[in-house]
Amino acid sequence: MLEINREILANIGIVIRRLRRDKGITQKQLSSELGISVAYINLIENNRRDITVPLLIKVAKLFNIELSDLTNDYNKQLNSDLLDIFSDNVFEEHDLKSIDIKEFSMNSPVVGEAIRSLYKKYLQNKQDLALLSDQMISVKQDISDRKGSDLSSADLISDILQINDNFFIELEEIATKLSEAIDMKLGHRLKSMILYLKDRFSISVEFAEEGFKESFSKRYYKDQKLLKISNTLSRESKEFMIAQQIGLLVGSDAIDRQLELNGAFDTNSLALGRTVLANYFASALLMPYDLFWEVAEQSRYDIDVLCNRFDTSFEQVCHRLTTLQKEKKKGIPFHFMRVDIAGNVSKRFSISGLKIPRYSVACPRWNIYTAFLSPGKIKIQLSKMMDGATFVCFARTVSKRIGDYRSPETFFSIGMGFDVRYADRCIYSDGLDFKKPIPTGLSCRTCERENCRQRAFPPIHRTIKFDENVRGLSGYINPRAKK
Repeated sequence: MLEINREILANIGIVIRRLRRDKGITQKQLSSELGISVAYINLIENNRRDITVPLLIKVAKLFNIELSDLTNDYNKQLNSDLLDIFSDNVFEEHDLKSIDIKEFSMNSPVVGEAIRSLYKKYLQNKQDLALLSDQMISVKQDISDRKGSDLSSADLISDILQINDNFFIELEEIATKLSEAIDMKLGHRLKSMILYLKDRFSISVEFAEEGFKESFSKRYYKDQKLLKISNTLSRESKEFMIAQQIGLLVGSDAIDRQLELNGAFDTNSLALGRTVLANYFASALLMPYDLFWEVAEQSRYDIDVLCNRFDTSFEQVCHRLTTLQKEKKKGIPFHFMRVDIAGNVSKRFSISGLKIPRYSVACPRWNIYTAFLSPGKIKIQLSKMMDGATFVCFARTVSKRIGDYRSPETFFSIGMGFDVRYADRCIYSDGLDFKKPIPTGLSCRTCERENCRQRAFPPIHRTIKFDENVRGLSGYINPRAKK
């Protein structure tokens, strides 16, 4: 046991935290079982304190797993992130191979963590420089007023959702009780939520026409006890904004507990985290868990049916589908992505088993991109990854506009998917030819497929030898160089 890499021992807090939550054990209960303080458990789970080998053995026995399983889980995630990082073309000249990266993540995890942290700062600085350049060009904005990037905060909150499988039982329970206490029936819930804010918090709701000029969704004036909702929003969005504000008020303590428990302490991370978890609460209030799960199962996860039943938008329903992780009432484990027309990933989450690139652009064969060619229509695809895993993927575009006709309209593509073994439970699997999946990768840099017409960059797993006299399916694939 003493031969376990000390660097690994210092970085498995995230694995212990995941195991604890999967078993429904609190930090207090775990501390009692292990004979250590709650504060010590919190430090370990946030990788701020090393775990000793004897304590590691106790953890393994408590959760009835092998030590190797406890340490390998961390390495797999680190290796995946490093493959993603080293796929950046900034490392192209170094000719890094996937096997080299795997060995490095196993043998030097602390250094790997440092590289991961450094790369995040690199991306932050890159974003800062781009924004600074834009500000120098614009005469409308003083560059001295510029604030720092919140990339690290966004990454932290994204990780919190991923670690918790995007399921927060305390928020679900609060939302369920509230939905039972007030009239949330369709056609009544807007008025019910407005009355609730007035009766419980003395807050008035006003649908503001100035949203046409100022382009805002909502503004809460705490001192005035006034919530302004832009009258330019759709009814679904108006209801969601009010439900979100209710979440910030009713679920405030629960939200803060979750954020602090998961290591969100700085001001930016807390503010962003509160917004994200309040959105979670709003979905739970508008689409109560048990009823939503029941309708989802009966309709075989037909999003149109769910939208009509709960009077919510396509994106709202897709978000809610990713949260169905209650014991004995679990839904299909989905992955979720939202991208703009430039390919930027603004939202990402996965419990389907599909690894979504954190730093690099995803594979162009994903139908989340081709959905832009057929706006408003659901595109369905059977995707087979390099490791043999096959996913049923569906995607559809959505558009948003705040303001009048002259206001710019934003377009996004929402992509969902699940492992093929759940195909019989979902309507989007009907009619698919399961013998003809589309070969798909994660990103060009990490993909080992040599016969892809859409390869945009060389793979990192081997050296490309170019021959000006031979052209393969892609400029980065030489037929003579095939192994």
